[in-house]
Amino acid sequence: MIAAWLLLLVPLSYQGPAWSLPHPVPVQQVSSAKTLTGDELLRIGEIHDHQHHFPETMTYYQLALFTFREHKQARGAATALVKIAQVYERQGKIHEAYVALQEALPIFARSSDRTAHAGALLIMGRVSSRLGYLENARASFSQAVTLFDRVKDRHGWNETLVQLGLLDVGDGLTEPGLSLLQQAWKDARTRRDRGQQLAAVVALGNAHWLLDQVEAARLFYDEGLHLADVEGNMTIEAALRLRLAQLDGADERLPEAIELGKRALFLSQTLRDAATEATALSLLADLYRKMGQSAEAEESKQRALSIYRNRQILVHGAR
Repeated sequence: MIAAWLLLLVPLSYQGPAWSLPHPVPVQQVSSAKTLTGDELLRIGEIHDHQHHFPETMTYYQLALFTFREHKQARGAATALVKIAQVYERQGKIHEAYVALQEALPIFARSSDRTAHAGALLIMGRVSSRLGYLENARASFSQAVTLFDRVKDRHGWNETLVQLGLLDVGDGLTEPGLSLLQQAWKDARTRRDRGQQLAAVVALGNAHWLLDQVEAARLFYDEGLHLADVEGNMTIEAALRLRLAQLDGADERLPEAIELGKRALFLSQTLRDAATEATALSLLADLYRKMGQSAEAEESKQRALSIYRNRQILVHGAR
């Protein structure tokens, strides 16, 4: 399995599923915030969002939503719903994100803000993909591409093109999907946007990996690794080193794979990313075992198990 941040698959035609939606996203009123406007509450939520204080972020976004609804400010309510959906998406609450977006999108469709509408459609495409609503996802991405192009938002257009290209490849539309990814890559290079170059290159690597074109995938991953280093993006560097370590391990290039795995482990520890750290340790355990280094293999395995157990305790404790 490719890490979720690396691969967006699956599509959608924005008509929604046959089942009826639950009630709109609930909000909790807090009297101390009554004097603030919806826009002020959104800004406070954004500050907490940037600091990764997610409980506080959600509280203020929900308060903003309540305030906008109370004053019948539909455009503000739609903006708050999209922000709430993004928090849900990051938390893995994909159905909740979908419900919030279903309420927001018709409001944006009636407004003149094409950029906001396109952004909401892009998120809906991602969320729908993860839920398996393939036709809805494809339609959402396609509408977003059109709207971003109309408002000349190249960044949004490029990001959506990558999502749509990966979706097509994952859905068996190989040539159209690869063509979209190549188009996004060339556009990012023309604009000298290294961040979007990195996203497109990684997507091309994933697409070729899905198609069992291992050497082509390796070339794109190598280029992505160079760009991640230039950009100082340790999160993507760690993930790419893990992927390359897996490829080297499968080709019996074990010393090279172990070095890649060790670097990914160091990066994950620096980032305090427990999930990636455990994945790196599990991979290293397998590689050491293949090398006949049983002591190192067992140590890596036990360290990985310890992290998995601690994460499981935290998850259960949060319920």
